[in-house]
Amino acid sequence: MSEKRWVLIGNENYGLYIGRTDESDESIVARRAVRLEDCRHVARWYGRTGGITSLAAHGPCGPSAQDSRVGAPCGALLTGIVNVFDLSAEAVAAFSSIVAA
Repeated sequence: MSEKRWVLIGNENYGLYIGRTDESDESIVARRAVRLEDCRHVARWYGRTGGITSLAAHGPCGPSAQDSRVGAPCGALLTGIVNVFDLSAEAVAAFSSIVAA
């Protein structure tokens, strides 16, 4: 197994999730599924303009970042995968600062 990487996943139901995986992009695309550790549902976020790619680059940020709604971490199998974005170290740190209520 390779080292786990942090990713932002979009599925066909427009759900957004972050988590860690050691699966390759090719494997995820072929199966349209991925198993994530530390999976968190991103229900709502505040940050820079630019949509999902800015979320992957910066994570929740700005004066309203703590008002973002990000679920508690768990293990999960996500299906219907349509997008995989690598998270930057900045984004991982920003997500880590958001406490699930």
